[in-house]
Amino acid sequence: MSKKSPAKTADFLLDVHTEPMPARFVAPALEQMKNAAAKWLAGRIEHGDVAVSGTLRHLILTVQNIAPKGSDKTEKFKGPKEQVWKNAEGAFTPAAEGFARKYGLSAGDLQPSEGILYAEVHSKGEPALVLLQTMVPDLMKSLQFPKFMTWEESGFKFGRPIRAVTALLGEKVVAVELAGIKSGRGVYGHPVMAKAPANLKDPSKHAALLRQGLVIADPAERKAYLLKALELAAKSTGGKIEPDEEFIDETVFMVEHPVPVLGKLRAEHMMLPAALLKMVMKKQLKFFPVVARDGALLPYFIGVRDGLSSGNELVREGYQRVLEARFNDAAFFVGRDEASTLESKLPLLERVTYQKALGSMAQKAARVEELTAWIGAQLRQTSPIDEQAAAKAARLAYADLVTDVVKEFPELQGHMGGVYARKDGHDERVALAVEQFYYPIAAKSPAPATAEAAVVSLAGKLDSLAGCFAAGLIPTGSADPYALRRQGLGLIRIVLEKQLPLDLDAALVRALALQPAVMPEPAKLAAQLSEFVWARAQFLFEEMGCAVDEVRAERAGALKDFPNTFRRLA
Repeated sequence: MSKKSPAKTADFLLDVHTEPMPARFVAPALEQMKNAAAKWLAGRIEHGDVAVSGTLRHLILTVQNIAPKGSDKTEKFKGPKEQVWKNAEGAFTPAAEGFARKYGLSAGDLQPSEGILYAEVHSKGEPALVLLQTMVPDLMKSLQFPKFMTWEESGFKFGRPIRAVTALLGEKVVAVELAGIKSGRGVYGHPVMAKAPANLKDPSKHAALLRQGLVIADPAERKAYLLKALELAAKSTGGKIEPDEEFIDETVFMVEHPVPVLGKLRAEHMMLPAALLKMVMKKQLKFFPVVARDGALLPYFIGVRDGLSSGNELVREGYQRVLEARFNDAAFFVGRDEASTLESKLPLLERVTYQKALGSMAQKAARVEELTAWIGAQLRQTSPIDEQAAAKAARLAYADLVTDVVKEFPELQGHMGGVYARKDGHDERVALAVEQFYYPIAAKSPAPATAEAAVVSLAGKLDSLAGCFAAGLIPTGSADPYALRRQGLGLIRIVLEKQLPLDLDAALVRALALQPAVMPEPAKLAAQLSEFVWARAQFLFEEMGCAVDEVRAERAGALKDFPNTFRRLA
C-alpha cells in the first residue's frame, strides 16, 4: 500500500491598492504589515518566508509555502478549585458541570492539577483559506498611520481610501471585504496605464504583472533603478547627484516608475546662495541639485516624474517655470534681507520669544555673548582664540532668525547668517562662526571648523541646556522637544574634537547662573544637568567601542577635562 503524499503548500499574496499615500506613510506601514502578519500566523499555520513590498499606491504582503490547513491545537483553561469538583455524595457539583459545559466537555473530562481543575480543549486546524479570510481584515485594521481617513459608510479607517484588494492563495481568491471593496484577482498598474485591471492567475506572476503596468513594486529595486537613472542624467552635465539618503528614500516612495527629467538654472539665479537654491529645489519642489565633483553647485537640476518617458520636453518646461518662480521669490527675500545689515536686525529679536520662562531671543543672545566671553577667558592660557571675533559672532548668531529667508526656510538658520555677515563685510572668522553656530547639526555631521566657531557654538548649547533644565523642560522618555540630547552630544563632541580643556561642570554652573528662570535648588539642578551631559558622553564612548565598565570607571571628575578623560579611556 503506497504512502499518502504530503499535502501541497501554496503561496499567499495580498495587494491593497489605495489612492496615493504620502511617502512617509509607506515604509512604516509595510514594516507593520510584515511584523503583524508574522505574529498572527505564528502557531496557527505552518508557512515559509513573510515579505512585504510596496509603493505609494500598493501595500503588498507575500507569505510563501502556506500549509493547506492550520495546526491542531490543545488549550488548557483554568477552572475552579479541586475541592468543589464533587459533593459529599460523590456527584459532580454545579460549579464543575458549568465550567465543563462552557468548553463543550462533561465534568468527568476535567483534569485536576495542583489543586485546580483544568479543561483541555482539542481543536482541529482550520483550512488556510478560512484563516486568511480572518487575518486580512485583522491585519489592515491594525495598521497605524500618522493620519487616518474615513470615506465610506462602514467607517473603516485607513491612511488613504482603498480602491482594490487582490488576495490569492495559490490560484484561489481569498474572499475578503475591506471598506466595501471585495477582493479579487485584478491587479492595477500605474494610473497612466491602468485602463483596466490585469488578471492575476497566481502570486508568482504579481511583480511581473505590475512591472508591465509601469510599477516597480520592490522598494530596493525601485531605489536601484532611480539611482542609476539619476546617475545617467547627471553624467550628461559632467556632474553628479549630491548624496542625501533621506531625500532619495523619500523619492523612492513618491514614484512607482521613476523617470528623471534634466533641467537648467538661469545664470541670475546662480548668484543666490547655493544652500538656498538647494533648499528650494529639494524641500519645496523635490528636485535633485546637480553638483560638480568638488561639491560646487552646477546650473542644473533633475526632477523625477512618475510613469512614462514620453513628453519629457513639456514636463521640463513645466518644471523650469515652477522652479524659476520659486527662485524669483527667494531672490526677493534675499534682496529684502540685504537691504539692512545683520546688526540692524538685532532689536527685532526682542519681539521673538524663546521660551516664556527664559525670555526673548534677544535675552538668550545676551546670555550667549556672556558665556562666550567666559569660555574665552577660561581657555586663554591653553587654547587662545580671537576673543573679539568670537564676541562679534556671538552677538550676531541669532540675527538671521528674523530674516525673510530663514522665516521661509528655518533649516537655513545659521547658514544665512554667515552669508549676510560676509556681505556686511565682517571678518571671515566671524562669518564662519555665525554660519556654523548650530554645528554639529546631527550625530554624525561635522563640528565647527575653527576655534572661534567652536566656542560660540558651545556657548549656545550651554545656554540651551541650562535654560531648559532651569525651566523644568527636561527630556523624559522619547520626548525631547528642545533637542537637548542632540545639544548635549554636540557639546561633548566639540570639546573632544577640538581638544578644549574646558571644565564643563563649571561651565554648566555658570550657564545656570545666567538663567532668568527661578531655581529652588541650583546645586541639585547642576548635578542633574552634569549627569545628563555625562550620559551623552557615555553614549559616544560606547559607540566608539569602549567597554561599559571602563566608561563608568571614568565618571568621577570626567567633565572637568573631557579630552583628558578620553585619553585615559583610550
